[in-house]
Amino acid sequence: MLEATDYYKTGRGRSAGGATSAVLSRRAAAIGWDAFFDAEQLLTRPLLVVIGDRPGGFGAYRDGQEIYGRAASKDKRLLVVEDTSHYDLYDRPEPTRQAVEAATEFFGTHL
Repeated sequence: MLEATDYYKTGRGRSAGGATSAVLSRRAAAIGWDAFFDAEQLLTRPLLVVIGDRPGGFGAYRDGQEIYGRAASKDKRLLVVEDTSHYDLYDRPEPTRQAVEAATEFFGTHL
């Protein structure tokens, strides 16, 4: 929670109409959404999952591991960026560089 607050409530990630200004009642659809629904059947194409190795309060590390494990794709890659959190992947130069390099290579092969 502290890292999310640091990102979204400071100049680092704050924007007008951004993530922390939404009306709570409009988030009802997101609460019931299951990002993993039928992953075993639907995720059959090449898949790249990028996560940081530092688990946070909202489950991005765990969710990345889970979707990678459940995906039916025969050609999948999990990149775990060392000493990195979910929010570091948004804007920190070194973790972002690693993610972009992995995506460039992966999509260069698969697109």
